[in-house]
Amino acid sequence: MKKLLAILGFAAIVCMPASAQFSWGIRGGLNLVSNDLKSVNGESVTNKDNYTGFFVGPMAEFQIPVIGLGLDASILYSQKGLQIAEGEDLKNQSLSVPVYLKYTFGLGNMIGVFAQAGPQFDYKIGDLSSGELQSGSAVKEFILNQNTWSFNVGAGVKLFSHIQAAINYNLPLTEEGSYNLYENATTGHLDTASEQASEAFDASTLQFILTWTF
Repeated sequence: MKKLLAILGFAAIVCMPASAQFSWGIRGGLNLVSNDLKSVNGESVTNKDNYTGFFVGPMAEFQIPVIGLGLDASILYSQKGLQIAEGEDLKNQSLSVPVYLKYTFGLGNMIGVFAQAGPQFDYKIGDLSSGELQSGSAVKEFILNQNTWSFNVGAGVKLFSHIQAAINYNLPLTEEGSYNLYENATTGHLDTASEQASEAFDASTLQFILTWTF
């Protein structure tokens, strides 16, 4: 990861000559999340595999016109999550900072195609845990990690010099959180195990991105 960030930092320096073009704008879109979360017996502990959320925030881009190489970064409020029971969701809210190394080639004055890749840092905000209560004691609990890292790979199109539409895949590099089982205060037993159990889980995300630059 450190080597990757160093490479992207070097790319940022390369992309800053006087001929570089700078633009900024607003970015938003949808998160289609797939939570890899299984109980100790291998069955899904969520009511649905995918959870749809959204993201929005400012972005900035530097690009060298002749070679098409650039750097794209944004600060986004992002909401993902998982449904842990009927009518009960654990919202996974974060401030996300994706940084892309971006290559663009034009197909005319009105349209361009680009590919992008780079790391993303997420800092969780809001509630980090949620549990099901039984006789005053949490039997099942979901806990999110405060900080996570992931890697983005995507492609898209630029239209009329101001509109960008892209599809991106966010691959987790660190665990999203953990799913814990606790002793039932009434029965003295766990739901699915004879002792306290904990399992880490991660979440991959397919993103649909729309950007307007100024």
